Amino acid sequence: MFKNYFFILFLLTTFFCSSQERTYIFGQLVDSTQNEPVPFASIRIKGKTLGVITNIDGTFKIPLRYKALGETIEISCMGYSSKEILIEELSEDQGNIIVLKPEGFKLNEVVVSANIKKLSTKQIVRIAVNSIPQNYPAENFNIIGYYRDYQVKNGNYTNLSEAIVKVEDEGFGTKHILDNQYQLYSYSQNPNFEMDLFAKQPYDYEGFNKVVPNAKMKNDGGNEFITLRMHDAIRNYGLESFSFVDDISSDFIDNHRFRLTGKTNYGKETIYEINLVYRNDDYRAAGKIFINANDFAIHKLDYAVFKRKQPGDNGISVNEKERFTNGFKTMNSEMLYHIQIAYARGTHKSMYLNFISFYNKVLIQRPAPFKSKFVLNLNDTSFRVRLNKIPAQRDRIRKKDFKITYKDQILPLEDFYFLEDERTFVVCPNIKNKESKASIDSIFNENDSLQVSDIKYSYGAIKDSLGNKLDERRWEYIHQYREFFTQEIQPEGGMKDNGRLMINTLPLDSPLQPISGQEMKNEYWKNSPLPTLKN
Repeated sequence: MFKNYFFILFLLTTFFCSSQERTYIFGQLVDSTQNEPVPFASIRIKGKTLGVITNIDGTFKIPLRYKALGETIEISCMGYSSKEILIEELSEDQGNIIVLKPEGFKLNEVVVSANIKKLSTKQIVRIAVNSIPQNYPAENFNIIGYYRDYQVKNGNYTNLSEAIVKVEDEGFGTKHILDNQYQLYSYSQNPNFEMDLFAKQPYDYEGFNKVVPNAKMKNDGGNEFITLRMHDAIRNYGLESFSFVDDISSDFIDNHRFRLTGKTNYGKETIYEINLVYRNDDYRAAGKIFINANDFAIHKLDYAVFKRKQPGDNGISVNEKERFTNGFKTMNSEMLYHIQIAYARGTHKSMYLNFISFYNKVLIQRPAPFKSKFVLNLNDTSFRVRLNKIPAQRDRIRKKDFKITYKDQILPLEDFYFLEDERTFVVCPNIKNKESKASIDSIFNENDSLQVSDIKYSYGAIKDSLGNKLDERRWEYIHQYREFFTQEIQPEGGMKDNGRLMINTLPLDSPLQPISGQEMKNEYWKNSPLPTLKN
């Protein structure tokens, strides 16, 4: 996907600049050694609490007004040397490629400087978890940021919804996260991306139109933004977050094995990088946790859960090329979900949410392109099968292609024929058959006791001209992402307009969802991802 990212960036910059007013400067962060994009890097306006996080392809945009103000941007990312750039040095007419140099990890003896006491890796993690109340704000505070919800099909974005959301958090030491208050400053569906309304529908575990394979999405009554917030295991310490991490304050350490792989500098702070792993018979979890070597603050938790391979797994979806991907890249095993949570140092040395990204795989069952409607004709004691298309090779269709049962009893069929429209089968049961006479009478005599669920029908290899089998619904994998990127931190919490709070139980796109547009400031912007170009 990223082989031609230079070419893609310049093409897309031209696209944006030609299709809207030139109000943004576009850029992309690139690794100096691997020539690959640097995702989820922090880009801040120096001296302000405002900023943005790069997209998965390393791209970002900055409002042009900051160039006129002579501002400087500060770029930082775990594992890379920090960088400062004057915005006036960035081009307005084309994409800006900014190269970051990796910060080499060093594995030295791990000590607590104050006590010169050696610690095991598990002890470091335990101290970090126990230190959450001291390292994160206990009193109420606000964060304002850019939220987006989108899906990926075959490497292309679809159903991209975007919002600017204000979060009033009661603090890490107080209320349940569901008791926090929220305001929508803006919300919209981005028209530059494909809309797939069937894939956008809510999860459906009854009709199996849309499910999370091998898992189930937990929902405590909140909308999609609340669901994302519930998956922040650091903020929700003391509560259950997601499988195997569970309650990070009591389960996380016992459930995993940890290995210190090295340390690096993030800004002016030394950070330990620790690998973690969990396994059982069905699942495998792997990830990393980044812990400050001085005060043991958790800077980042990167966690992914995989389904362990079972015999026959490859047969559950017709879209095999999507089976072992996360939407953007091929993987060796099936990832079910991937959560990345990052915190950054704010005022009074407290840690505030920098971003959270939550990916999960989704399995949808598309409506059949070649479908039937099954009805009873009481006038001539027959079944009518009405099709939405003319079937191919009608001369090859046989009576044995039809199977109709009533209360699990197979009904004998006498004949079938087409009506003149060539889209309607008439299927005639054998009314002379003594064994099925009672069942046929029950079906075709008008009575209130007949249940639709008692009658089942299926067809053989009846196909349309495109090869679609009649009433066959195909499974397809899509990839769901929900992400929130902090743009401003307000250490003093509180809502100015309590009458325009988000209704937590309603979807963000509900017409009843209040939008506090009057609160919107020029400082907040939507860092929309660049559309993927098709080959």
